[in-house]
Amino acid sequence: MWHGESMDELEFCVKSLSYPLGTLLETLKREPGDKVVVTGRELYVPLIPCAALCYLVARALYGSLDLVDRKRLGDDMAYVEEFISRILSSSLGEKIRPYLEKASEISIRGRLNVDWLEFERRSERLRPILDRILAGEEPQEVSGLSVDECLLLGYLAGERKRREKVNAVLGKLNPSFREAVKAYFKALQG
Repeated sequence: MWHGESMDELEFCVKSLSYPLGTLLETLKREPGDKVVVTGRELYVPLIPCAALCYLVARALYGSLDLVDRKRLGDDMAYVEEFISRILSSSLGEKIRPYLEKASEISIRGRLNVDWLEFERRSERLRPILDRILAGEEPQEVSGLSVDECLLLGYLAGERKRREKVNAVLGKLNPSFREAVKAYFKALQG
């Protein structure tokens, strides 16, 4: 768990890949299980390495959405697939691969919906800050953002180069985000 926030490494990972998918984790009660199962209220998670769990949970959450939300988040899933490709081609690959062969063990027993109104409400306040960062500024109010807001800011940036620019500013100016990123990378190495 992070400092004073109820976000753990799994939620951090999913939100870093697809913030809207990650918001679904906020409402699901997590339970231990032998495979990733999404019901309308619970998420059952096996005890497996963080990178594999993040990937499988993101796939399960995406699979639980209706067609409209899936279409809307199609690009995010490309990002999720890119994440796992990078993990598999890294030194972690051999450790993670056996867990991914169980991808067929994902089970979806309930439908979920992204709360787009809530997503917009959270995004509204951050868009002006994002514009200033992309214009080359380093706005001081970034230092007071929560880890969750930092992840949303990165997501709103869109494509990779813009995300990297935003994350560089966040890493420089926001100590909570810097610590969360360190904890996340440590969990990925797990």
